Amino acid sequence: MTRNDHHFGYLLKANLKQNLRFILIWMLVLVLMIVSGAVKFQALFESDAKGVAKMIAMLKTPGMAGVFGALPSAGTESQATVFAGVMIVFMVILGALFMIPLAINNTRGQEEDGLLEMVRARNVGRTASLTATIVELVGLNVLLGLLYFIGLSAAHLKGADLAGNLLFCLDLAVANLMFAALALLIAQLASSTRSATMLTYAIVAVIYLVRVVTDIKDPTLTWLSPMGWAQKTDAYTTNNFWPVILMLAAASLLAGAAAVISKNRDLGAGILPERSGRARASEWLRSVPALLIRTERNAIAAWLIGSVLFGAVFGSVIGNAGDVLKENPVYRKMLSIEQLNVADRTMTLSFMNMFILIFITLAIVAGAQLIFRLRHDDDHGYLDIIHAEKASRMKIAASYFGIGLLFAIIVYALSVFVVFFIGNATLKTPLELKYLLRMMAAGIPAVTAFLGLAILLIGAVPRVASLFWIYMGSGLIVQLFGALLSLPKHAGAFTPFGWLNDTPLHAPQTLAIWLMMIATILLVAGGMLGYKRRDLE
Repeated sequence: MTRNDHHFGYLLKANLKQNLRFILIWMLVLVLMIVSGAVKFQALFESDAKGVAKMIAMLKTPGMAGVFGALPSAGTESQATVFAGVMIVFMVILGALFMIPLAINNTRGQEEDGLLEMVRARNVGRTASLTATIVELVGLNVLLGLLYFIGLSAAHLKGADLAGNLLFCLDLAVANLMFAALALLIAQLASSTRSATMLTYAIVAVIYLVRVVTDIKDPTLTWLSPMGWAQKTDAYTTNNFWPVILMLAAASLLAGAAAVISKNRDLGAGILPERSGRARASEWLRSVPALLIRTERNAIAAWLIGSVLFGAVFGSVIGNAGDVLKENPVYRKMLSIEQLNVADRTMTLSFMNMFILIFITLAIVAGAQLIFRLRHDDDHGYLDIIHAEKASRMKIAASYFGIGLLFAIIVYALSVFVVFFIGNATLKTPLELKYLLRMMAAGIPAVTAFLGLAILLIGAVPRVASLFWIYMGSGLIVQLFGALLSLPKHAGAFTPFGWLNDTPLHAPQTLAIWLMMIATILLVAGGMLGYKRRDLE
C-alpha cells in the first residue's frame, strides 16, 4: 500500500462497526430472497405443470420481459433457467439499493459530517477512506456471492449445475460492485451526500429504463444498458462469462477514476460546479415550506421528470399485454372473439395493477425522502436557526410532512395519468375512464398511509426509522412475487399494498380506503406529538 492508503485498515474496522446493522439486515434479506425464491420455484414446477407453462408464456411477452427481464436466450425452460430469468434483474436492483448508500455514506457522507477532517489530521493517507470502502464492498460481495452459492447448491434446482450456480452468483456480486463503483465515483464528483445520492439514483433509473425499452423492442440492444449485461450471461444455458468480465472491468475503471479524483481534490470539495446563491434571499423563503421546496427543487424536478418517463415507458407496453392469449392456439380454439377480447382486457388490467404497485412505490420513496429530511436536518443542526424563530416544532414537522405528501401524490398522479393515456393509445379498444378513477382511489390512500408511518417513526422513534424501508420493501416484494412464489392470496395484507384489491381489475374496497385514511390520521398525529414531545425531553 502506498502512503495515500496509510492506515486504511483502521478506517475499515470503523466502517464495519458503524455499518454492521445495515449490512446484516440487507444481506439477510438478499440471501432469503434467493433461497426462498429457489425453493418456491422448485415446488411450483413440481406441483403445477400447467401453471408453470402459463407463467413461462407470460414471461416471454414483451411487456413482462421489459419489467422483469428476458428469459435466457438459449436452451429449454427448466427450474434453473426460469428462476434466473425472473430473479436476475430484480436482484441487481436490490443489490444496487444496498451498495449505493453504503458507498456514498462511507465517503462523501463522512466527509460532509466532518469525520474525515479529524481523521485526516492524523497520520492517515488521502485515499485511505476510499480504499477502506472499496475493500469493504469487495469483501461484502465475496461473502454475499458465497452465501448465494451455498443457498442455490442446497436448493438443487433442476437444470442447475456447478458452472451455472457459480456464474449466477458471480453475476450478481460483480453487478453489485459495478453500481457501488459508480456511487464511489459520483461521491467524488458531487459536493454533498444529497447531490451524490440523487445523481447516482438518476443514472441507475436511466440505465433501467434503457434496459426496459431495449428488452421490449429488440433484446440484442440490451447491451446498451449496463444493467442488461447481467442478463446476457445466460446462466444455466450457454453460461457466458464475458458479461461478468465486462462488468468487472467497468467497476475497476470507475473505482480507479474515483481514486484518482480523491487523491487530487481538496477535502470537502467536489468536481461538479455548484451554482452560487443569491446575495439576498427572496421574501417568500421566510416560510418553512418555501425553504424546503427551494432546497429540494432539483430532487423534486428529477422525480417529476422520472415519473413521466416511467409512465410513458410502461404505458407503451400495455398493448402487448394480451399477446400471451392472442398467440396461444389453445385459447383461440376455446374462446370466441368476444371472449378473447374480454380475456385480453383482463390481462391488460392485470398489467396495470402491477404498474400501480411500482408507481405507488415511486411516490412513497419520493415523498419519504422529503419527510426523512426532517431527521437529517435536525441531526446536522440545519434547523437550529428555524427553531430560534417563531416556527414551532409542530409547524416544522407539519411542513415537512405536508410537502412530502403533496409531492408524493403529484408523482403518483403523473405516473398514472401518463401510463393510462399512453397505454390507451396502444390499445384497439381504449380503457374506460372508470379504471383511471379506480387507480387514483386505490393508490392515493396507500401512499398517504405509508407516509403517515414515515412521520410517526421519524417523530416518535427516530432510532428505528430505517425500518420503514424494510417494511415497504417486504410488502412490495410479497405483493409482486407472491403468486410466482405460491404465497397465500392475502399474504401481502400486512402492508397497504395488499389492500388494493387487484385495482383496476376490481374496484377498491371502500372499507380498505377508509381504514388507510384513518390509519394515516392516527399515524400523523402520533408522529407530530412525538416530535413535539422529543423537543421537551
